[in-house]
Amino acid sequence: MKFGFIGFGEVSYTLSKILLSYGFEVLTSTEGRSKKTKELVKSFNLAVLDSFEEVARQSDILISANSPQSALAIALKYGSLTDGIFLDFNNISPNTAKQIENYLTDEHFIDSAIMGRVSSEELNLYFSGRKAESFVKSMRDFINNNESHSDINVNINVVSDEIGDVSKLKILRSSYTKGVSALLVETFETAEKLGLSEDLWEILSLTENRDFETSSKSRISSSNKKAKRKYEELNEVLEFLDDVDKKRKSKIMALATREKFEKLKNRK
Repeated sequence: MKFGFIGFGEVSYTLSKILLSYGFEVLTSTEGRSKKTKELVKSFNLAVLDSFEEVARQSDILISANSPQSALAIALKYGSLTDGIFLDFNNISPNTAKQIENYLTDEHFIDSAIMGRVSSEELNLYFSGRKAESFVKSMRDFINNNESHSDINVNINVVSDEIGDVSKLKILRSSYTKGVSALLVETFETAEKLGLSEDLWEILSLTENRDFETSSKSRISSSNKKAKRKYEELNEVLEFLDDVDKKRKSKIMALATREKFEKLKNRK
């Protein structure tokens, strides 16, 4: 079974490492990619093809893990080139997932997500769509037959046979996590100005948990480094909430969170 990746960032890196350890063949291309990405790909035992069009045509499973902003364009450009299954791991809205389904049909498209940290010791994958069950079964059969293993524990979950269900969960999770991150950034910006950040970490660790400071500092760092990506993902969140609540009563926090990330991305 051949897995192809369009683009090669953190998600593609982690998934490739797991797939290779289980004995799957992994394809990608460094066409138009940065020097850093090319060096990263070279460090792996991947089949590197001349173009992403070739990757799409030769893949049994084609994976898009880029950005919400480019997700639809990538699906339209490359998804139709594969005879196999197209998986989208971007933080896209259910509407975008439905647009991809309308173009590729649910014979070729599965709604996909990684829930939780991408680079942790445990990876949680979620799928929905008519082909989700059969896809997961074929993966498990391949792994069992090859008696291979990965250092990362992988949990695979099928939510339903409906395209869009995983995207709904992904968007709601995104709304929550980014809201928490925005509040942390803002709170500790003020604490630092007052010279009280160390005291505040100690106090909040008492009311939250002993790992609170470590995990929260990671959130703050990620929020600053990936502000542009998170801002784009919040546009998807707001699009979804618009559809759920036309009166916009459920968007107060999401709107404020997007405003915060807009300011963070514009600092650079």
